[in-house]
This record gives sequence, C-alpha cells and structure tokens, in this order.
Amino acid sequence: MKRLEVRDGFLVLLAALWCVDETNILPLFLLAAAIHELGHVLVLSLADGRVLRLTLTACGAVLRCTLPEGRCARAAVCLAGPAASFALTACAGELGLYRLAGASVLLGAFNLLPMPPLDGGMALCHLAGGRFPLARGALSLAVMAGLLAAGCWLWRQGGGAWLLLTGVLISAQTMKNLAKTTG
Repeated sequence: MKRLEVRDGFLVLLAALWCVDETNILPLFLLAAAIHELGHVLVLSLADGRVLRLTLTACGAVLRCTLPEGRCARAAVCLAGPAASFALTACAGELGLYRLAGASVLLGAFNLLPMPPLDGGMALCHLAGGRFPLARGALSLAVMAGLLAAGCWLWRQGGGAWLLLTGVLISAQTMKNLAKTTG
C-alpha cells in the first residue's frame, strides 16, 4: 500500500468514542473493522486490483484502489468486507468471544445497507452497471430515512445517539454520492 491517510474527523470521533466507551467495546469494533478491510484487500488482490490508499474518516475506512475488470468482480470486492465480517463472527462465536462476534456481525450487516458509500450500495452500483440510477437513488433515500428514524427512536429510548450520529455522517456522504451520479 502506498499511503495511509488519517483525517482529523476520524481522530476526533475515535477520541469521543473512547471517552464514552464504558463497556470497552471500541477495541473489539476496531478489530472487526480491520478484519473487514482485510477482506476487501484480499479479494481485491486476488482479482488483480491494487490498493492505492487507505483513508480513515469519521464515516469509516475508505479504500482507494484500482478495481478489477467486470461488474461481478467489482461487486465481489465490495462484498468481501461483509463476508470477512461474517467469517469473523462465526469464528469468534465458536471461540466464545461473543462480544467480538456481535461487533463483527453489526459491522458486516450495517455495511450491507444499499446506500453508497457503504459496501451494499457500492456492490449494487457495480452490478447495475450504471443502470437504474433513479431506482437506486430512491432505495438509498428510503434506507437513509429508515436509518435516521431508527437512530432517533433509539436515542429517545435512552439507547444513546451513536446510531443517529452514524446515520447523519453516512447520510451526508450518501447525498454527495447521489448528487454526483444524478447531477
């Protein structure tokens, strides 16, 4: 890999999460995220792609890479992260590491949401091959609304604002991506 870039937003978010992490779950999520990204890198290298840069942002890790040829190969790279998350979930569960398994399954499932820049949204874009932009945009907006509504509900129930904050950050990036594809 040529370059690792860490944005200020990532460091601020990490510090804030560290301060409010009373259950020591943050290191488990960071390990799950590292395995998730390694899944992308493994399939990317097997499909003759190259990692150019890994950027850590407030919205998560962003791999800049040269993608392999073909819609299915590109979608496979996108889906390799969640697959690695689910593999870690299974291994951790077998070893009795249930908190790590929980962190990993949440990370994998969240990343499958069909809204760019998440893996599910990117895989859908690659598989669609640029077709159906309005349908993909409508799906992204519906998922975004559901995510924000779930975040508000969880916050009002006393579950914390983490899902709402994540939803706001991912939604902002999704809106940027939708503006690029439809504008």
